[in-house]
Amino acid sequence: MRKMIVFLGIVGLALTANAQVPLTLTEALKVGLENSKTLKIAELNAVTAEANYHDVNANRWANLSFQGRYTRLSTIPPSLLVLPFKIPGFPSTFQISQNVYNNYDLDLSLRQPVFTGFQLENASKAAKDNAEAAKFDSKTDRANLKVQIATAYWNVYNAMNAKEFMQENLDRTKSHYQQAENMLAQGMLTQSDVLSVKVQVSNSELMLLNAENNMRLAEVALNNVLGVPLTTDYTIKSIPQAGDTTLPSIGDLLKIALDKRSELHSLKLRAQAASAAVSAAWGGYLPQVSVVGNYYYQRPNQRIFPTQDVFKDTWDASLVVSLPIWNWGQTQSKVDAAKAQSEQARLAEQQTADAVYLDVTQSYLNFREAKDKIRVAETTVKDAEESYRISEQKFKVGLVTNTDLMDSEVALLQAKLNYSQALTDLEIARVNLEKSTGQL
Repeated sequence: MRKMIVFLGIVGLALTANAQVPLTLTEALKVGLENSKTLKIAELNAVTAEANYHDVNANRWANLSFQGRYTRLSTIPPSLLVLPFKIPGFPSTFQISQNVYNNYDLDLSLRQPVFTGFQLENASKAAKDNAEAAKFDSKTDRANLKVQIATAYWNVYNAMNAKEFMQENLDRTKSHYQQAENMLAQGMLTQSDVLSVKVQVSNSELMLLNAENNMRLAEVALNNVLGVPLTTDYTIKSIPQAGDTTLPSIGDLLKIALDKRSELHSLKLRAQAASAAVSAAWGGYLPQVSVVGNYYYQRPNQRIFPTQDVFKDTWDASLVVSLPIWNWGQTQSKVDAAKAQSEQARLAEQQTADAVYLDVTQSYLNFREAKDKIRVAETTVKDAEESYRISEQKFKVGLVTNTDLMDSEVALLQAKLNYSQALTDLEIARVNLEKSTGQL
């Protein structure tokens, strides 16, 4: 019984592994986004940056700390006061204070920065801008992942179509070969013609094998980007929206991109953070002012004389001012480094803005080209189908040559492949255009 259960379990797993999974583009995007480790890392980076901002900002406010300490002292002779003369009836030595060997010290300390040369304020601003930039970086990674998923999805769609067209082509060439053998028996074709068709059948079989392999590779690539087992087999449910090809002007698309591209928002914030870091570095030249207050609850309390083995409380308050005078150029080095990083951030922002212009322009032209190709490819398929139909009818009655029919078969196959590729290119161009304009 146990062996039977194990056997049935293995069979069930095998059937599950081989079962085709229906998948729409929306479902693929959902699965890929949920499983992506890269995206999770980016999101955690944003969480880390936000936590770092709160950490830096906390330095601006009062810090309250508690410290408790117990100390055991070694025994020493008591402190005595010896009189230089003797008084009858009175001792000649007096103990000044008692020795206490168990010391208890409870301290509560409050420190509030008052003026730090605007270092804390600017450091907090820089950390906040970097935290916001990290969120936009996560959005950028999310958009890039969507492009990868959509591209892989449509590549599977195209590979499945190619396999189907190759199978159709193989069926046509086999039918052609059967006709050629019949016509050879009737003396209407030569042996050479029949061999030519047989070679074409073999080539069609090879092309089908290649198409099947390409489809499997495309599925593996999709599985990889989705983060699912590589053996998963899909049935592609979404179809290209060839009719949805409306397109704004290139000027409008550029305006949308400059407003919505997360990379630009991220770099702008990082440039602001770098500028704030320069100001924070300059603050090292200015005086630092803070207020410090301490409350002591000690046994014995060192400020109370004579010493008593009881808890006593005292307090103190200080206004602390410090001014750096010389640190071997350390502050200036920090300023120079911050300035260089600020200039790098500014140049990176400009460079990315130029890249956005190029990206939008290329995506716009690619989408327009793909849109135009659809119409041409669709017409070519219709013409190729009609050409094949006519050639096949004429071949049966000997009005066209064997070569003419083979040419029409190849032309029909190529036309269908081109049409499928055009549909795939349109969807990939569409998702790239959405990504380039920050709308993905």
